[in-house]
Amino acid sequence: MDFESQVKHLAYDASLKIAESDGNHALLKFNMGNGRVQPVWIIPYDDVWEFSCPSIIAFERLDDFPQWLLCIVMTQNSKSKRTFWCIEGVGSKHVLSAMLNFPVSAITAAEFDRICRALVTEVDALEEAFRKAIGG
Repeated sequence: MDFESQVKHLAYDASLKIAESDGNHALLKFNMGNGRVQPVWIIPYDDVWEFSCPSIIAFERLDDFPQWLLCIVMTQNSKSKRTFWCIEGVGSKHVLSAMLNFPVSAITAAEFDRICRALVTEVDALEEAFRKAIGG
């Protein structure tokens, strides 16, 4: 089964809705309330899928990321066996994202659901802490 068919099948079985998909990516959007939507991108790489959940935390220069924030996410990286934080280039911005790479052969509908929801929850918690820290 090709990527697009497989991701649509998994999403359907997990009662999740795909916002868009093709042979190179899939996008799910989670309604977080208050009009906020959290995206989860899925990119196939051979026998591994990359799940990526970008946060609202973005800066034009890498040097602009607060050190305390980077310390938090690096500490979280050391505690997690599968999920990790990274900085992705998105357009002209550097975006803090939660990611997980998972072997395609091990993905079930339940695992698909768990991965997507865990990433969204992780990002939402960090965004909330970031808003409180900067007084917003």
